[in-house]
Amino acid sequence: MTGTARAFWLDSPGRGVIREVRLPEPTADEVLVRTLFSGVSRGTETLVFRGRVPESQYAAMRAPFQEGDFPGPVKYGYLNVGVVEEGPGDLVG
Repeated sequence: MTGTARAFWLDSPGRGVIREVRLPEPTADEVLVRTLFSGVSRGTETLVFRGRVPESQYAAMRAPFQEGDFPGPVKYGYLNVGVVEEGPGDLVG
């Protein structure tokens, strides 16, 4: 294991918490990124935070690294900027 990280989880509509999560070792075609900045989009992520994702859109709105399910608890997001800390040498830093 690489270690742990903190992740924002939506426990229930309008109520978020920071949870510690374990990080797996990156595979040969992955990198480990330390997030420097993150944001919440005014559209999609706000809709998720408020618990207003229509049930008919659950599959379509699933984020690539989402954990949990709508309306919650769910770890949802796709907007971040960071630094590659582990991976191919030409990507690190």
